[in-house]
Amino acid sequence: MSKQLREAWESAPTDPDPLTDLEYEYEPLTHIHVEEGNESYIFLPEEDQHLADAEFMVADPDIVSRLDEER
Repeated sequence: MSKQLREAWESAPTDPDPLTDLEYEYEPLTHIHVEEGNESYIFLPEEDQHLADAEFMVADPDIVSRLDEER
């Protein structure tokens, strides 16, 4: 590992901010109820082009909540 790369790695935050540190963008999601009688949902990006295998979702724990508590 080069000295420059090692310094960048060592100075990187241990808990990076998705927007400022990683340059992720928030996108709206479509939710689909997947099981009758159960509170199971699947969340998908609205744009089909965001369904590629290389894409993933990062969710801040502060914005994730139980759906049954949101009624």
